Amino acid sequence: MRLFIAAELPAEMLEALAETSALLRGSVRGRYVAPDSFHVTLAFLGDVESRCIDDIACAIDSSCGNLHAAEAVFGALGSFGRRSSATLWQGFEDPGVMPEAAEELRAELGARGYSFDAKKFIAHVTLMRSANISSGNLPTPVHARGDVDSIVLFHSDLSGPRPVYEPLHCLRLL
Repeated sequence: MRLFIAAELPAEMLEALAETSALLRGSVRGRYVAPDSFHVTLAFLGDVESRCIDDIACAIDSSCGNLHAAEAVFGALGSFGRRSSATLWQGFEDPGVMPEAAEELRAELGARGYSFDAKKFIAHVTLMRSANISSGNLPTPVHARGDVDSIVLFHSDLSGPRPVYEPLHCLRLL
């Protein structure tokens, strides 16, 4: 199973992301992420045997169970990769609890022997893939703030026309 762990965003932030995505459609070509797929990845595990799900859920609970929900505030747009084929994302001016959650979670996963994408954590929500941002004419993103209060283990199914994310375990923060 292809698994990842993510912070879920509150409705007001998801609505702002959908508005920013709509603004981008008028000026940037690329593959848009569906609004129902917006999230902040804390740890990407990749292919993991299904028998490990309960242990990974325990890792989430033990590493993040004492964390408190905290307000996050959107920031500027950013990108990874070449400007002609970039991953375009919205970042955070204040990521709230997400960096601490990612650090604690990754330490616990490593202690339990799980491999994960060890790239430096940058709190962001992917809006587009293969985006051509060569012109540099990006709209101002819609800003929003809200409490990040849940961490979710997702199964990512890539067999259809677009990814489908199935929640397997959810931890509500204090």
